[in-house]
Amino acid sequence: MTSKAELVTAAIAAALTVPAMTSVPAARVYRDLHGALQADLLPAVAIETGDEPEPNHRANGYKVRFVDVRVTVVAKGASPYTAADAALVESHARVLADRTLGGLAIGIDEGQTRRERGEAEEQLGAITKTYRVQYYTTETSIE
Repeated sequence: MTSKAELVTAAIAAALTVPAMTSVPAARVYRDLHGALQADLLPAVAIETGDEPEPNHRANGYKVRFVDVRVTVVAKGASPYTAADAALVESHARVLADRTLGGLAIGIDEGQTRRERGEAEEQLGAITKTYRVQYYTTETSIE
């Protein structure tokens, strides 16, 4: 059995790989940041499941849940944020193209954007967009 949070993250990963993005080939879309940082070719994209705040209780036997999903674009160059920008724009458009993820979610809200530069590698940079996905589960399950 698979948790709904994992299904949500997998659906976002699928949205970024099928069909392949023009800015980043599907082979450079990873399910963790470590994979993207180890990629020989950049830019690369990482999709990670983030935190899940406490669910809201519903009277009808269901709970409203949220999961944060982080989409990080890692790039290298004299201006890594510029090198990551096209992949960031394309990823963002794909995530928000179907806010229900094919009926899996109630909706997706855009969260913060964070930019970070590598300390050891000066020309490495990452831009992370966070999305909060809202969905239902039964009261006794996280599926």
